[in-house]
Amino acid sequence: MNFNLMEYKKILEEDIYLLGYQELRYAIFEGEKNNRQEYQVRIEKNEDKFEVYMTADRASVMGKHEFNNVFDAMDKFLNIMQSRILSNRRRVKDGNPPEYFCPLWEK
Repeated sequence: MNFNLMEYKKILEEDIYLLGYQELRYAIFEGEKNNRQEYQVRIEKNEDKFEVYMTADRASVMGKHEFNNVFDAMDKFLNIMQSRILSNRRRVKDGNPPEYFCPLWEK
């Protein structure tokens, strides 16, 4: 991982902590094949593009977005995190099972 990616990762991790999202499943510049989990939000650098996507069951890729600008990718990453919280809170409220256990669904 080059120096700039480490800086961007640090910024994202600080944002995640400030938002209280650290209990979510996520991966930041881990490499597309590394540390994959089901229902995980991921951001990766692939050649000259930044990719943001969710994994689904069996860690398959769902809804990949590509960006030229890292800050646009970071915004999308955080937006997807927020949407997962809202979606799973709604599921729990309606009596349906969430994607996975996370204390954020109960707040």
